[in-house]
Amino acid sequence: MRLVAALFLCLGLLVASAGAVAQQNASWNGTWIGNWANGNGTQIVFADNALIAMYWDGDYLSDTQSSVSADGRVVTITWSAGDELLTRDGVTSGHIVIHEKGQPDVAFDVKRDNQ
Repeated sequence: MRLVAALFLCLGLLVASAGAVAQQNASWNGTWIGNWANGNGTQIVFADNALIAMYWDGDYLSDTQSSVSADGRVVTITWSAGDELLTRDGVTSGHIVIHEKGQPDVAFDVKRDNQ
């Protein structure tokens, strides 16, 4: 009986630990960058999952709004001239697809800066 109780306790701790790691990985907190080598870089800044600032097309966008998917893996960012889909590939890596009115779509990898 004690062995069964100890087994359930260990199993419970493992599940709780995995949940805590998943929650940490779901946060976009930090600065995400990409595409600088191609001449039109981006910088996207989050505080936890709240979008703070986005640099694109040579300037910081002033009218951005964002929403994070339920699993925390995808962020949709919109502004008056377009939108983007930012998808996490790992803890510090992801990719982005940017759609702007009258422009071809742009897609590239991003990474969390200073990680």
